[in-house]
Amino acid sequence: FRRDFLQALEDPTVSAVVLAVNSPGGTVDGTQELAETIFARRGEKPVVALAEGMMCSAAYWIGAAADAIYMSESTAMVGSIGVVASHVDMSRAEEMAGQKTTEITAGRYKRIASEYEPLSSEGRAELQSKVDALYAVFVDAIARYRGVSVEDVLSRMADGKVFVGQQAIDAGLVDGVSNLDALIAQLTQ
Repeated sequence: FRRDFLQALEDPTVSAVVLAVNSPGGTVDGTQELAETIFARRGEKPVVALAEGMMCSAAYWIGAAADAIYMSESTAMVGSIGVVASHVDMSRAEEMAGQKTTEITAGRYKRIASEYEPLSSEGRAELQSKVDALYAVFVDAIARYRGVSVEDVLSRMADGKVFVGQQAIDAGLVDGVSNLDALIAQLTQ
């Protein structure tokens, strides 16, 4: 996507870029880099994100880097600014299968939240620390991209909630409602 986006910006026959998004999000890997690429190139050509159904979590992080964000209809779902990590305790399943995995590690935190043991309080704290650090980066990015304060993002946008339609506009997550054809017509004038 990054390669295609940069190619579109360099193409003299392309006058604007619409990021048509329909995604619940995904993993953190690559999200910040792509969003920063979009944000850094703002102003060269109009870049508009369009939530076609759903633009949440990592997808919103990327879309927020555009010059403007629209949703295709008043039932579109936007937001879910938050971070989640999971720990799966496989120890009981292994026990029932007659297995026991023993991990040999070096370094205090290596496998501190191993799936082969119940989650310890120390392991939980370490996972929480990572989630909190990623959340801070996410919130800072949204504040910068949307031109608002971190406090504003935290109080109005970033509680993990998915906003529907007018709620997303009221929270400052989106700039309005438009469909793909209307956006293309507007951007080509």
